[in-house]
Amino acid sequence: MKVIENRDYSRLIAAAMQRIPCDLTILNVKLVNVLTGEVYPASVDVKDGVIVHVQSGEVCDSRSEKVYDGKGRYLLPGYTEIHMHVESSMLTPENFGREAILHGTTTAVVDPHEIGNVSGMKGIAYMVESARRSPVRQINMAPSCVPADSEFETVPYPVRAPEMGRMLDMEGVYGIAEVMDSNAVIEDREFMRGILEEGRKRNVPIQGHCFGARSRGMSAYRLSGVLNTHTVMTGDDVRECLRIGMHANMQSSSLSTMFGLKGMLEGIEGMRYTDFLSVCTDDVHAKDMQQRGHINAILKQLLACGVEPVDAIRYCTYNPARETGFEDLGAIAPGFVADMQLVEELDGRDPSAVFVAGEQMVENGKLLLPETEAPESIPFSDTVNLREITAEDCRLKVDCAHAQFPVVDCSSGNRVAFSARWEELPVRDGYLDISDNAADCCVAVFNRFGRDVKCIAVYRNFGLREGAMATTIAHDCHNIIVAYRDPEDAATAINRLRETGGGIVAVKNHQVYGEVQLPVAGLMSVKPCRELVQELDVLSEQLKDLWTEKNPSLLKLSLLALTVMPGIAITDTSLVDGGARVKLPAFRRMDS
Repeated sequence: MKVIENRDYSRLIAAAMQRIPCDLTILNVKLVNVLTGEVYPASVDVKDGVIVHVQSGEVCDSRSEKVYDGKGRYLLPGYTEIHMHVESSMLTPENFGREAILHGTTTAVVDPHEIGNVSGMKGIAYMVESARRSPVRQINMAPSCVPADSEFETVPYPVRAPEMGRMLDMEGVYGIAEVMDSNAVIEDREFMRGILEEGRKRNVPIQGHCFGARSRGMSAYRLSGVLNTHTVMTGDDVRECLRIGMHANMQSSSLSTMFGLKGMLEGIEGMRYTDFLSVCTDDVHAKDMQQRGHINAILKQLLACGVEPVDAIRYCTYNPARETGFEDLGAIAPGFVADMQLVEELDGRDPSAVFVAGEQMVENGKLLLPETEAPESIPFSDTVNLREITAEDCRLKVDCAHAQFPVVDCSSGNRVAFSARWEELPVRDGYLDISDNAADCCVAVFNRFGRDVKCIAVYRNFGLREGAMATTIAHDCHNIIVAYRDPEDAATAINRLRETGGGIVAVKNHQVYGEVQLPVAGLMSVKPCRELVQELDVLSEQLKDLWTEKNPSLLKLSLLALTVMPGIAITDTSLVDGGARVKLPAFRRMDS
């Protein structure tokens, strides 16, 4: 499979032989060759977006319409992001690309899973269309697990085999996105078998996500046709993936601190070949991307772990490109797409210049494209569908005088390690009362898709000091999730999300204290990255008054509802022990 199809091979051959001029020559560079591991002086000729010749040495005799002087800088391929959700950047695909290109990313394999849960195939079609206006090439995959976990979640637009087939036949959709319900794969459940068969019969890439699968379970998962996973957490995970021919995507995410690249890299010690190793962000929000970078931020981490620079660059370029099946991405050599970047040093810094298919997009670290205009209307601005909420709705009603509650222990700070223990808590006037313990807060999930259901639970040492924080970013169903000590604050926060179409809101003393509106499906802003980050910075400062942490995360609530991970999750109907795969009741009576 090629990114640039329908090539005029005669023109390319003629340009390589200088019978006709090339479109572009980049000369006076130190070429990073990820095919051989070498770095050497060279010049590069481009015709019709394709590299037609690489001339080694200081001398360049090319004839081209345009010559770009690399001034002795390093020329390396553009980065390929092998797996991410653009919605998690809180930017539209177009605006995501306008920021990511500044950090050297030229291709992103994206899973529009988040908007798929909220808005179905119409939302996915929007993501594909917006991506066409992006300077970063976005390869959209068809979400496979909507809902993410069929045992514990419901969504308005569930995906089964017929829906998968229709998505795979959409223009601009290239394969099946992460198969999160690994239990359904390993147990060969009929609905999942049908979804995967739609991909297998079209011979498209199928991406994976398999927490906790081991040994025969991993073999079964791989045999289903899944080619990778980005849920490796340890060196053992990486080693097992590579040994069975599964691509391991080492993740560094805005949403998670549970992954450590250093530990993962221990898995390749003693290995001669690491062609199946690459990196991904999975979820990177706008502020992190602007301030730290995108794939180049992970490259910096790899270098800090002692990985050789060219090996690290290969994990960010050639390996992920090969994993997708695009044979013309990820390297600088004849026949490859001319996705290239110039950097002063091989240390993960932002590039000074970026080219996509031979077209220059960045110069001196600045985007060369004109500013975008604000849209006349906002798509999917009406996806928060629930009645007005009262303080009474945010209280947990208990029909006995004495009860035990599953208290979720958050002291580890690691969502995967959250556990629940049964504990008697005060019941006053028929309701749970947490006012006696400042370390406790309530977390609730309210369905926002027209089902009048909710779940309320107690979280200990979660860090909420006062007020409430609520958001429509709650992976993966994206119901409203709210943390609070005062039910009236919680109701105020939820109702504000109803009014604005979604986002993140902070409430203090029963008043909206700060917010970032994300009206596109309750997930994305239509504003450019710079403006959105300014709003996020203001909200970050305001949240410091509500939380005990010095720098509380804007997405602190967002993974609490994800049942496909180990640990305790909260959905719109119940607490779920993700490891044991069981629901927990809201309370149990102690009365005799």
